[in-house]
Amino acid sequence: MPSIQTRRKRKLGQLLGAIRKRAGKTEVDFANLTRKSQTTLSRIENGYTLPGWNDLGAMLTFYEASDDERADAEAMWTDAAGDAKRVAHPMAYNVKARAFTRAEVDAVSSRNIEPLGVPGLLQTVDYASAVRKSAHRFHTATVDENRIRVARASRNKIIQGANALQLHALLDEAVIRREVGGREVMAAQLRHLLALAKQPNITIQLIPFTAGSYGTMSGGGSTILGFEDDEDPDAVYLEYAGGGEWVENGDDVQRFVASFYDVANEAALTPDGTAELIDRHVTYLEDRLHEDVAHE
Repeated sequence: MPSIQTRRKRKLGQLLGAIRKRAGKTEVDFANLTRKSQTTLSRIENGYTLPGWNDLGAMLTFYEASDDERADAEAMWTDAAGDAKRVAHPMAYNVKARAFTRAEVDAVSSRNIEPLGVPGLLQTVDYASAVRKSAHRFHTATVDENRIRVARASRNKIIQGANALQLHALLDEAVIRREVGGREVMAAQLRHLLALAKQPNITIQLIPFTAGSYGTMSGGGSTILGFEDDEDPDAVYLEYAGGGEWVENGDDVQRFVASFYDVANEAALTPDGTAELIDRHVTYLEDRLHEDVAHE
């Protein structure tokens, strides 16, 4: 199967190319160092081929890379090479999830379709905690809940401020109906969604049950990240229990993008209609909570 150019491999290749040129090293120098062809160097620096870990270390040493450059290159290599064969970390900290959160910070836009749950950036701490607890079978170690809360708070900063991420979320109606964490937690989560939807950088649309089937519904949720650099194409991240996968082939990415806008324009409620439906359901949940208290 031929190698394909990906965003992560291209970012690493650009860094290695810049360090090599600054050091005054040529394609011939690379060939003498690694015993690989100049064509291989071209494929590495253009994001089609990932160098082996040992070759990466040798290149960085030969190019006299700084400690910061070495750390950046090694992190990029890990992101590009990450293909975990089993779940080895808690969901919030596995290799693919770390790669996704790093890419999310670099992105200028995020388009999400979620058939079952609230996207991570829109979750309250209590909702996120309930989701983690229900997925305990995929955790191989105990993670300090405080650490998760701090990490989540830090991550959520990217949807705040002057250069905030532009986030457009399409949520199945099932997302607001499922009482994750119980009625109190869910009511607070929905109030949080209503508050976030008032921010100019956040658009939330519900896909009502009456819309029937739509887009990628049967395949689970997906996130399309967009980047400022015209040479940095959109990338799609598909999350699953304990990990995730990147879709970076251009034709496949465009199918996800087109499907997203099909759903947004043809199946989903308007943002105002969405807010009305969420508000009605919050009222329902809070009424039930009051009834529960009255019966105690």
